[in-house]
Amino acid sequence: MFKSLCVLTLVSCLLHVQDSLSASLSRNGDLNESFLEHPRYHNYDQLTTLFRKLEADYPNLAKLTSVGRSVKNRELWALEINANVRQERQLLTPMFKYVANMHGDESVGRQLTIYLAQYLLSNYGVDERITRLVNTTDIYLMPSMNPDGYENSQEGMCESKDRYVGRQNENNVDLNRDFPDQFDPVRIGTILAGRQPETVAIMTWIISRPFVLSGNLHGGAVVASYPYDDSASKRTCCRESLSPDDGVFKKLALTYSQRHESMKKGTECKPDTFVNGITNGAFWYEVRGGMQDFNYVHSNCFEVTFELSCCKFPWAKVMPREWRINKEPMLAFIEASHWGVKGLVNDKAGEPVLDADVVVEGLNHNITTSNRGEYWRLLLPGTYSMYATAYGYKTSDPVSVQVEEGRTSIQHFILERHAPDENAKGAVRPYQQLQEVRDARAGQISAGDMRHHHYDAMRHFLEEYAKSYPNITRMKSIGKSVQGRELFVFIIGNTPDKHVAGKPEFKYVANMHGNEVVGRELLLMLIKYLCENYLEDERVTRIVNTTRIHLMPSMNPDGYEKGIEGDADGIQGRANAHGVDLNRNFPDQYVLNHFNKIREPETQAVMDWILSENFVLSANLHNGALVANYPYDDTPGKSPGNIPNPSPDDPTFQHLAKVYSNAHKKMHLGRPCPLFPKEHFDGGITNGAQWYSVTGGMQDWNYLVAGCMEITLELGCTKFPIASELPEYWTDNKEALLAYMEEVHKGISGFVFTTIGHVIPSAEITIDGINHVIRAAPTGDFYRVLIPGSYNITASARGYEAYTQLVTVPASGHVQVNFTLMKDDPIHWSSAYDFGVTENLYKPKYHSNSELYSTMAALENRYPDAAEFEAGDDYISMTIHSLKISDKIRASDEGKLHVAIIGNLFATQPVGRELVVNLARHLLQGHKFGDPNIVDMMRNAVFHLVPVIDVHFENIWGDFDKEASGNEKPDYRCNPITADFKQVGSQLIGEGRMNGNPQNHIVNAFKHMLLDEKFDLILNFEGGQRGLIYPRHEPFHKYTAGYLENFKVTQGCPNGQSVGTDANLTEHVLTEFGLPMFTAKVSCCDYPAISNVPWIWREVLAPSVAFLRQVRTGFYGAVTDIQGNKMKNASVMIPALNQVFEVGHVSGAFKVMLPVGEYAVEVVCHNYNPVVMNIHIEKDKMSRYDVKMSFAGTTPVAELHSADGSRSGLGGFIRDNHDNPVPNANITVKEVGFSVLSGSVGNYSIALTAGQYTVTVVASGYETMVKYVSVSDVKQNLLVFTLIRDEHVWGMPRNIFILFIVIILFVIVGCATFCCICCKDNKDYGNLRYGRLPQDSLDEKSFLGSIKDFDKPITRPYFDDDDDEYDAGSNMSSSDDEIVHLSLDKDRRQLIKE
Repeated sequence: MFKSLCVLTLVSCLLHVQDSLSASLSRNGDLNESFLEHPRYHNYDQLTTLFRKLEADYPNLAKLTSVGRSVKNRELWALEINANVRQERQLLTPMFKYVANMHGDESVGRQLTIYLAQYLLSNYGVDERITRLVNTTDIYLMPSMNPDGYENSQEGMCESKDRYVGRQNENNVDLNRDFPDQFDPVRIGTILAGRQPETVAIMTWIISRPFVLSGNLHGGAVVASYPYDDSASKRTCCRESLSPDDGVFKKLALTYSQRHESMKKGTECKPDTFVNGITNGAFWYEVRGGMQDFNYVHSNCFEVTFELSCCKFPWAKVMPREWRINKEPMLAFIEASHWGVKGLVNDKAGEPVLDADVVVEGLNHNITTSNRGEYWRLLLPGTYSMYATAYGYKTSDPVSVQVEEGRTSIQHFILERHAPDENAKGAVRPYQQLQEVRDARAGQISAGDMRHHHYDAMRHFLEEYAKSYPNITRMKSIGKSVQGRELFVFIIGNTPDKHVAGKPEFKYVANMHGNEVVGRELLLMLIKYLCENYLEDERVTRIVNTTRIHLMPSMNPDGYEKGIEGDADGIQGRANAHGVDLNRNFPDQYVLNHFNKIREPETQAVMDWILSENFVLSANLHNGALVANYPYDDTPGKSPGNIPNPSPDDPTFQHLAKVYSNAHKKMHLGRPCPLFPKEHFDGGITNGAQWYSVTGGMQDWNYLVAGCMEITLELGCTKFPIASELPEYWTDNKEALLAYMEEVHKGISGFVFTTIGHVIPSAEITIDGINHVIRAAPTGDFYRVLIPGSYNITASARGYEAYTQLVTVPASGHVQVNFTLMKDDPIHWSSAYDFGVTENLYKPKYHSNSELYSTMAALENRYPDAAEFEAGDDYISMTIHSLKISDKIRASDEGKLHVAIIGNLFATQPVGRELVVNLARHLLQGHKFGDPNIVDMMRNAVFHLVPVIDVHFENIWGDFDKEASGNEKPDYRCNPITADFKQVGSQLIGEGRMNGNPQNHIVNAFKHMLLDEKFDLILNFEGGQRGLIYPRHEPFHKYTAGYLENFKVTQGCPNGQSVGTDANLTEHVLTEFGLPMFTAKVSCCDYPAISNVPWIWREVLAPSVAFLRQVRTGFYGAVTDIQGNKMKNASVMIPALNQVFEVGHVSGAFKVMLPVGEYAVEVVCHNYNPVVMNIHIEKDKMSRYDVKMSFAGTTPVAELHSADGSRSGLGGFIRDNHDNPVPNANITVKEVGFSVLSGSVGNYSIALTAGQYTVTVVASGYETMVKYVSVSDVKQNLLVFTLIRDEHVWGMPRNIFILFIVIILFVIVGCATFCCICCKDNKDYGNLRYGRLPQDSLDEKSFLGSIKDFDKPITRPYFDDDDDEYDAGSNMSSSDDEIVHLSLDKDRRQLIKE
């Protein structure tokens, strides 16, 4: 090693003059290479600063992105350089990348990549070649794939350190052995499982971007190495492993080596010899798991590895020379990304075909198209036969392509979809013609064709068409009505039996209200029209071939039979046979009421049917108006009527409604019906809630739960028109019905695949800015109706890494986009997001109560400075165990906020139990790691984590799996669970209160907890729904932003609300206890299968932490008088929010959590002038506002009546400082001279008008308390008084009084003792007084005999050692003899043991 360093130092000195001259010449030339002055290496921080500066200096040329993070959380920076960098990449611009420093101690490539970035940017527009290169190539430069390893390396070392420190990453893994290898046997798990975070990041980057060419820069040799690096032979070296593109790879390698003055010799680093400076990787030595082969095998990217220097980490002085000999090869290699052929693969409509294969005959390696239909195929000069092929398309005819040296050939392909195969199984064959009058081509239906069809006639009609057109139709029943009539669905399509990938599902549902019949007859005529015009009319044929159409003529056949022909606006037959309006009977996103509490058989059948298919688009056909109505139909809470409630997809819904309205002959006019002359609809469309609010409607449920976009079509003013009017309805609606069906193909469609080409069922598709999700079908295909525009679309699935890409929906209306998702790595996720707490992911378990308590106790032991387990310290903690978490938990918490995090308020909602414990682990580990967000949160607040409240879950948890391996494939299975007892959450609001209820003591303890702890916030975890339930008052809706912004959007839950926390319980907790409770509904299941719990945790972690971060936002301070004395009875009021906060009774300090904004704050205290101030609250900041109050001299008198004379009041509790209720306390309101006494549990209530009052509380044995309070125009203002016991006796403080009494007693006892001694008769003490003892007393034998029992063991038959110890510390009296005996007994036992 020393010899190598000496040689290197000598070489450096000899080259220094040459390199300085080179740098000087560069400065004097036309091109800017000033970066070569004062050569040095850039560490991670310096690199980050430099690249950010380059991005800032060249905003139109450079964009810095992070591909991922290292083990030690360093960013893997990639600098993109292109003239169009701030916009979407120009079509057919190839993507190129250099990746360096894969081995952390191989530094030359790292620094050369930095030089290259500076060179390209500083000389753009100056040098023609560089300008052309940047204009035509999308270049990515990654100086360091292993920043952790680099930081562990040492400049001047030509070989790796011992145990390869620096070469490997922080986990001691060689990253160039960590990639999937094509010759390895199939490994257990996914291709990402067990790999390093750097590897996972680069794999994702490679697969998700259409890179064409890449260079991997190393050190330790000087050679260009090309694929394959590995072989199936298992040899170590000396045999080539050739790729299908061996010729291209050799020329790419030569392109670099022949321009490198040292590499081309092939003998730079003895004893290695490489002909022309290149080698096949496996021939040199085999590398399993290399990145080079991964690029070629798993993506379109060709990659060559360049070893650039014999010394791995030479002194920085040599870097100018390295730049000089590598600059030209690096530029030439980038230019090679333009070799060969490029082009577009489109369909006949001009839309790009994603993931089409471009095949070069004779080369066993295909290139696939990007999401914009682009491809690039690197080829040597010559003539090639090429064709394109894609799933669902005909293979193109082969074409001959000429590739010339130095030029890029352009070859586009156009693919057409497969036509039906006449001989294939299930293909459409000639069909029978119905013998009816028609003109199929014109689509005319005569008056004789249209009549009203009662149930039997409708059934016969459907059966006849199903028999006549068996190859394109199917008829089925999805259930029965109340009276047993079948609910028929008629399916039309060239594959009617089942869903076929690539073909969307569409539906029309009619006659939901039995007396609204036009839709019923229109759908029967639509069946007739489609069947009879198939293969006759081009438009109809296209619709039937590309769409699976579901038509339900009657959802309410019982109601139809009660209807009356000619009824214009009646209600007879509207409801089903139970008298229930079916369009009020679906689960609702806002309410559960008597309309939808019990599901009708028709409703349930339709819900089950909808969820069994992957419907994309739908319409619900009604009568009684002429308008297209779109979501939402309902409004939250008590919102005023006629207010629009737009859905996240409002622009698309408006578009869909306009498509129908504009195609309808009259609807677009917006004219009112005669019965409602003032009802005008602009353009013939309306938002449902703006028209009138409907709870439990089918339209909203389709969108929220099934992911199906549905609008409601009101088709005419008359509900049950006479039969002769039906042809006119058909004429008005026929074109609109067809045009609306065609919209199912608008927007985006495609497939979601794994990296090995398998479809991913039920993957979720979301769009940035649109808070809605749709799911792919079980066959992996998805359809997202959208209007033209650009969207960031994300595909995700449990067990896979989500992937986002920018997609543009063209003006023509449709684009196909496929997604490829890589398997998820739980270890990587845990490390990146959960501080490596693997217990939260692996081997999940539903724990028993005792196991949860043991876990909480273990957390206290593991994190003694931040956690405290409370179980048995007082009445509350004996009943409800909790874990308190905070910074410096043993210190006083008076100046901190208090936040409760609870689970299991209902026994049937167990998932919260596990999530609360998971969150405890996360917060504690984050605090230990010094995460700034969590440390700040825990400095500001005490978190009370209560996983178990209702203890009876383990009595009803059933025979389901309680544990899982943690590696199981996630499903969405729900375990059924019910309770035959009143749960704690139900009893909390007064339901089921009864004597002898075993949970009464838990309910009472929980109420005491809510009252005593004075929480600022409660976060409650439950299942049964998804979303967040919170108080509908200011400012609480502002607290939801952090949670909802981070919460993973998903489809709604199919079964509506379940037993659990709802708006009523939330309101009760706020009004009765003054506490805002936010309930995170985290799963559609009340009781999710245990294998799903880790995935639920992953989804809920980020929103939960974001929600809890609110403890970092607000203001704090202290209230003092002008002399600096603490004002312990002051109150801080925020009038705009109707909130009052008490200052600390010890410190006089306060801390208030508030959302961001401007607030007026008033600080009041009895006999002091109020202080009013305006404060500004910033996000994630606790602002300090100290308050000084001046003495008023006179008590301010508040106004007794508000402007409107409204009545309001005070209510609350009186308790002592030991949390015991204080009954019969006298509460006096000075301004009105009114007094009341507190009740047996310390409760009180006083009716008052709005205003400010002085309230005095007096109770025997307690100090008097006075508060100056503000009463506002609300139902009741909650105010709790905590009295301090009066410690004065006879006017003296209690301690002084006790000391005084003790002294008096000592004096009395002393006097009494003295008198006794003086007056004692000599009868007992005469001998002793005169010094005479009896002779027997001098007998040693007799004297010693008197204490002979001391030789015997002293025993205490009914006290053990623990009792002894307890007695020693108790207040029980004990004689000196007893104490001596006990001591001797212990000494004797000790001697025996020894």
